[in-house]
Amino acid sequence: MGIPNIILLIAGVLNLAMSLFIISRGWKNKINLYFSLFTFFTFLWSLGLIFSNAGISEEVSRFFASFVYPVALLIIVNVFYFTIYFPYRIFSIKKFYKRLIQFFVIIFTIFCIGFYKIFVYKVVLIPELKVYYEFWSYTLYSVVLSILMLSSVGVLFYKYKKSEGVFKLQLLLVLIAIIMGVLAGGYFNLFLMYFYNCNYDHIGPLFTLLMNAVVFYLIFLHNKKISIN
Repeated sequence: MGIPNIILLIAGVLNLAMSLFIISRGWKNKINLYFSLFTFFTFLWSLGLIFSNAGISEEVSRFFASFVYPVALLIIVNVFYFTIYFPYRIFSIKKFYKRLIQFFVIIFTIFCIGFYKIFVYKVVLIPELKVYYEFWSYTLYSVVLSILMLSSVGVLFYKYKKSEGVFKLQLLLVLIAIIMGVLAGGYFNLFLMYFYNCNYDHIGPLFTLLMNAVVFYLIFLHNKKISIN
């Protein structure tokens, strides 16, 4: 197992640990629920990248190279819902937009899992891994993912401008962490794939781990204050 896969394994295990710990604090709390979901899907994302990079066979790499994209979409969807509730909710998402998000997640998941040979039309293992995605479906995916990522940042920035005191500091830290995670994941795991470059796909999960660790710390403090009060 090379260094990139070791990094992915560490990132995956730590994300799974955070997910299980926070969900054990109460899944009915929306902040806990959505954090646990996006850290769990980050674990699956890291795991999928490990199998994609492992070079077991072209077919295995091809399947997991497709599998990681609906998982990444689920990460961003749950990050988006998390930003709605953390540290408090000031507005709700209309049912139409919720159903639109659900529709795209379901359709794209079925497409990537059931028809992965269309989405990933070619994989080369030697001398290095190269994954070739179907351009139009990959571009549509990239656009939707980018909209959700920018929406998450926008929600946090709006809350940050409206908040005061300790909430303002918490929102600033989460905003910085999510921007870092979005930029790293967007560049290394989304943009570079247009050039079939898989050499740095472990960097996105590494930055996402740092993002999740910051959010984990703030949620832990938030829950601790609630329990004290």
